[in-house]
Amino acid sequence: MRLTDRVQAAMAAFAGDGRKNLPTAAKTLIATAANDITIPYFSGVMQNADATLIDQGGGRGLAIYDEIERDTHAFAMLQKRKKTLIARAWEVEPGGDRPIDQEAAELVQEQLGLLPFDRICEDLLDATLKGFAVSEIVWMRDGARIRPEWIKSHDQRRFAFDFEGKLRLLTWAAMRQGVSLPDRKFIVHRVGGKGNAPYGLGLGHRLFWPVLFKREGIAFWLHFLDKFAAPTVVGKSPYGSLSDEQRRLLDELAAARSRSAIVVPIGTDVEFLEASRSGSVTYEQFLDYWDRQISICTTGETLTTQVNDAGGSRALGEVHQEMLDLLVDSDGDLLADTLRDTLTAWIVGYNIPGAALPSVWRVRPKNERAAAEMGQARAKAAEDTTRALRAVLAQASEIEDDTVAREFVVSFEVTDTLPDAAIDELVVARHAFATVPAAPDPAVTSDPTAPAFAARLKKKR
Repeated sequence: MRLTDRVQAAMAAFAGDGRKNLPTAAKTLIATAANDITIPYFSGVMQNADATLIDQGGGRGLAIYDEIERDTHAFAMLQKRKKTLIARAWEVEPGGDRPIDQEAAELVQEQLGLLPFDRICEDLLDATLKGFAVSEIVWMRDGARIRPEWIKSHDQRRFAFDFEGKLRLLTWAAMRQGVSLPDRKFIVHRVGGKGNAPYGLGLGHRLFWPVLFKREGIAFWLHFLDKFAAPTVVGKSPYGSLSDEQRRLLDELAAARSRSAIVVPIGTDVEFLEASRSGSVTYEQFLDYWDRQISICTTGETLTTQVNDAGGSRALGEVHQEMLDLLVDSDGDLLADTLRDTLTAWIVGYNIPGAALPSVWRVRPKNERAAAEMGQARAKAAEDTTRALRAVLAQASEIEDDTVAREFVVSFEVTDTLPDAAIDELVVARHAFATVPAAPDPAVTSDPTAPAFAARLKKKR
């Protein structure tokens, strides 16, 4: 038997019948939610494994993340991340090249255009903060087609997940276990989930603490302002004064904060105690620090929102903007995956079964200024390369032998990107460049590469 025959026989024996050679365990999930030791409080449904909710929720659950949006800076950062994505135009990309695939993409484009699609996407992006978001579809028949009539978002606290990851609705009659829900009805968008955690893990898990510390810092700052805004009034009553007299004096001194004059008994000594402090650390710096942490956690940068006293360069600002764009791109990719697996899949399944699933993408807008600068840089590089190539060919025109002339020309880097056929044509036509103007004097040129190029050219000659 030839070697190739033996190799083919061995491969066939190894492949065999896939159903027989593939172990049963390889076709099933072993580390399931049912035996996941990281899921707390086993019951008929899985519990949210978010440590912040468990430790700080106090029975309120995801409601503590609603309080994060009460902070003006945190709310602005979350809105910035959402709105940056929603502001982008969306387009539907066919899932294949067949006519039926193109028809499915056009159908999805048409039906999504009949919905407030931006608002629907923004509702689903609430998962960025809370880990998951739920929206319900109300379907209708439109002629021969079935399409979503409207889509409504729901509070995440109304839902739970069973050990198969299926959504369940918590009702008054089923507060713990919930009730099962029909297929093709609820869109669930998840962010940051790991392992068997269907609840995801949103930014609230991390934003809770800086917002909490900031809120406590504001309380201390208000106390500080109250303490230092006006002096403390100190009254010294005569020795042996009765408690009632001291109480009346205290009331008069307390009223002195809002009066221009007061009356006190003879023998009472009243003075104003001014509070003083030293040092450069302020409550405002403390709050600014937590605002920066909120910005970094939410958008990955600070310069597109905050400018410190040191300022920032344009290049650094562009780097920060790129970081924000990367996060928004990631949000868009996750949302596109969710829509393809749910809404678009159900639209196609109801109307054009068998067609490849299209994808709905949010397109990042082009940076026109960066594109213009890149075009200018490429044009300048092409101009410099052309000038250098003409100078090389002018020198090569003094060489009679074509082979030697070609070796001379290709010894310079200016021909590295040219195909052999183009180089051969230039070598043949090199004598036409004999009258090219002389290269500028390296001593007076502003081109920093000209001296080195002139030295190499002189060395070659």
